[in-house]
Amino acid sequence: MIKKIIFAASLVLLPIFIQANEGVKNGEKAPEISAKDINGKSVKLDEFKDKVIVIRFWEKGCHHCMMEMPKLQELQDEYKDDLAVIGINSYNSIEDIKAFQNEYKIDFALLKDDLDISKKRYGVVVVPTMFIINKDGIVKHKIFGMSSWEKSREKILEIL
Repeated sequence: MIKKIIFAASLVLLPIFIQANEGVKNGEKAPEISAKDINGKSVKLDEFKDKVIVIRFWEKGCHHCMMEMPKLQELQDEYKDDLAVIGINSYNSIEDIKAFQNEYKIDFALLKDDLDISKKRYGVVVVPTMFIINKDGIVKHKIFGMSSWEKSREKILEIL
């Protein structure tokens, strides 16, 4: 019984907590990322000028994260001249991230967030979280937690 009460309370309080820590808001300039890819190379948003950027905060233990990453890869392949996808992971080791990349054949930038930049600059409190940034570097959509792929895809295509 107590577990049910705690679970119900978490469902009510999580959206409040997320809003209190919402970080960057829609319509604001996307904060710079300062993370390294799995090969140790620093990656900056400026490298993706003139493209719509999808930043996906994820972890290997998140089923929904795992299911959508290949779909994001397909979308980037389809719109390679106009879309850049960046996956940021604060939770798993570089070895786990590389294993995921190889298993799922992901070739977009996968970054390791050792300094918790995701939490500090973007206000991420739950994975998956996705930010869709237009070609001018403005955050147009943010999606906290699970969302249907169709809705996420629709929001990305709306900006393309």
